Amino acid sequence: MFPEWQWSYDGWIIVVTSLVALVCAIPGSFLLVRRQAMLGDAIAHAVLPGIAIGFLISGDLGGGWILTGAIIAGLATAMLTQWLRGAAGVDRGAALGVVFSTLFAIGLLLIARVANSVDLDPACVLYGQVELVPVDLVDFAGMQVPRAVPPLLAVLVGMSLIVTILWKELLVSSFDVATAEAQGIPTLIVNQILMILVASACVVAFEAVGSILVVSLLITPAAIAILVTNRFLPLLVIASAIGVCFSVLGHVVAVAGPRTLFAHPGDVSTAGMTTVLVTIALVIAVASRSVR
Repeated sequence: MFPEWQWSYDGWIIVVTSLVALVCAIPGSFLLVRRQAMLGDAIAHAVLPGIAIGFLISGDLGGGWILTGAIIAGLATAMLTQWLRGAAGVDRGAALGVVFSTLFAIGLLLIARVANSVDLDPACVLYGQVELVPVDLVDFAGMQVPRAVPPLLAVLVGMSLIVTILWKELLVSSFDVATAEAQGIPTLIVNQILMILVASACVVAFEAVGSILVVSLLITPAAIAILVTNRFLPLLVIASAIGVCFSVLGHVVAVAGPRTLFAHPGDVSTAGMTTVLVTIALVIAVASRSVR
């Protein structure tokens, strides 16, 4: 069924997309229960100018300036949206639309400028280059791994530690802001920490899988999980499991589907196929719930 399947190649693609799914599921679950799903979409697009500016400053795609720029851009998205709502009385959805579309456009222009001096195609921002991930290897813990793996692991570990340490603060402020403030929880700082987690997830994932899959994995697995449980910890676990499962299934179908369905198959994007499949799963879950 998979005549060209190679674990040394296809296996790494699955590993990288699964790590992206885990990195996205954690902050995405918090955004969903806060009813701020579109904010994740906005930040995933708005980090682009921060990434481009970080590269222009450092000249290094792997430097700390990239992450710093993305985090600043993510925080700016949240603050500009809040300012438009507070100062001008603009609806939240409209404010998000204005902020993220403007920052995304600026980011694309800057990345087009950066592309003149580095191999960074603006198209990969949208679609990613996960099929090329196994080609770019680095030494890590005595073995050759894709360059995307170490930063994804680092962010996943750091994110897990932060969520574990601030579990109560994040949980209470996500469900009841008034109660959180009454308990002395600095909700503004907690919100900014969550925005940093979202921006960190976006910046380590966007080059490998593209912004389309990042946005999808931030929200869709959690949206499916919330139809299954109304408790947050199971929701987080189920969303992570769904993201990983569809990361595997997305690549398998991208490899096998065209060969099965078409006489002259062409290349199918793993990121695009994963996004389509997880969206179909959400539609089925919603339809099943409606039938009950």
